[in-house]
Amino acid sequence: MDNRNNLTDLQQTLMDSYKRMADMSMNTMKPFMEGMAENVSTMNRTMSESGLPNLMTAIPGMSAKESTCCPPEPKCPPHCISTITRHALEGERIVESFLVRNSCSTEKTYRIGVRELKDQDGQMAPSQPVMNKSSVTLAPGARERVVMMVDLKSANSGSVYTTEIVLREKEINQNICFKLIVEGHSNLHQVTPHDEKKYRLKWQDWRTHFYCEPPKKREANIRETPSSN
Repeated sequence: MDNRNNLTDLQQTLMDSYKRMADMSMNTMKPFMEGMAENVSTMNRTMSESGLPNLMTAIPGMSAKESTCCPPEPKCPPHCISTITRHALEGERIVESFLVRNSCSTEKTYRIGVRELKDQDGQMAPSQPVMNKSSVTLAPGARERVVMMVDLKSANSGSVYTTEIVLREKEINQNICFKLIVEGHSNLHQVTPHDEKKYRLKWQDWRTHFYCEPPKKREANIRETPSSN
């Protein structure tokens, strides 16, 4: 029994000794490690300002890009890859065209759709947009025209509607944000026809004014009277 107690005491003494040694080592090395880290940071900053590669990229294995301990950060596509703003008049039927281009090195097929057209209060527009195509298949570098039509016969002046035209290859929606501003008839180009009488006036002489010539009834009667021969 005494031997077991002595063995346990010896193990505890050894563990306490190792712990004190480790603490002493850490306390001794800590200022050195902090100083070295500060020196490396200063050297990186100086080399970067002078146009030289820093130590993280100059020493193999030091680059953060080679680290596999952390997964790459996901990058989400922007909500809108493009934006179209269209001004139209109430009662007008608009046709909006755009091109879809394949910038990849392989053939691509993109499905095409459009979401609901709504005003700023979330209310549905009187008429919804219609696409002329539901998909396009494009060779590398090719492009194709797509048309969207909206009938504004019941839309009110001053209304602002928005929607999204959606392009989708497989899993990710890539949107074209569309904004429609409806304006009143006051913005229409206006023409005023002249009174056609002024185009029939002739100058007679210096003593008279312009007058509208009466129909030439006498000539008309002559043409309508049958010949006595």
